[in-house]
Amino acid sequence: MGSISKSFSLLLIVLILAMSSLIMAKPAFAQTPTPTPTPPVPEFTVQLVGPPYTVPTTYSLNQSSGQIVAQIGYTNEYSNIVVTIKNQANTSNYNIQIKDHNANINWGDLYTTEGGGTYPMQSPDSNYTSISISIEEVGLAGMQIDIQVQAMDGYVYNADPYSLYGNYTFSGETSAWSPTQTVTIPANVPLSPTPSPSTLTPTPTATPTATPTATPTATPKSTLTSVSSEFNSSLLLITTIALVVIAFLLAIIIFLLLYMRKRRITLSQTNITPTHLKLAQSNSPKKPLFYFGFEFGVKC
Repeated sequence: MGSISKSFSLLLIVLILAMSSLIMAKPAFAQTPTPTPTPPVPEFTVQLVGPPYTVPTTYSLNQSSGQIVAQIGYTNEYSNIVVTIKNQANTSNYNIQIKDHNANINWGDLYTTEGGGTYPMQSPDSNYTSISISIEEVGLAGMQIDIQVQAMDGYVYNADPYSLYGNYTFSGETSAWSPTQTVTIPANVPLSPTPSPSTLTPTPTATPTATPTATPTATPKSTLTSVSSEFNSSLLLITTIALVVIAFLLAIIIFLLLYMRKRRITLSQTNITPTHLKLAQSNSPKKPLFYFGFEFGVKC
């Protein structure tokens, strides 16, 4: 009985010691994770760069007035703002925000994750990261712009992969925004002075109509002249022939009139009637008609 009690007591002591060691021990997976360090505030410079950009003049028809309206083109000696950031540790991306220096408005981010967007990455092959901002695309010409930069360390992921457009979100640490730097951008220079509506009307039509109308009008004019010349020649020929025919007919008519008159005079002088002719034919022997005519002609 005593030996059983001793064995049971020893077993109980062993179980208590084992449970104490399990409670006091800290497994590796239960250790507190090391926090991600916050990126430092970035250092950067701002510079205006070329090449110059030009937007040409365009023309459109005003439906209400019927006039051609010109949208005057312009040019600018600078095309981009280059933000050069000094690379630093614990940084994977950068973000930039801007605002009008002379207006009381909120800052606006140039980059966002909406629609699957992302942020400019830190360049791994250089000590600096250059980010270019288009003056024409953002519409910054003629403005004084405040610029700030933020360092980011993390990644962009889709928090809602089942959504049609997704819900892209940045996960990681970000620095505070940098001190502000201000840059003044020159205004666009018009390509030409703004013309009045009266001068706008012939401008678009002068070039397209000058060349096409010169060529087609030359050929029809010469053709019309040749056709008119041929018509005049034909008319002159027909008139000449008609006059000749009329003169010939008049000559025949005059000849016939003279002949008839002469014959009438001859008959009146001989005083021969058809009765006399019949008596002469009955009393004289029959002779050929040509002989009678000959004889009659001799007697006359």
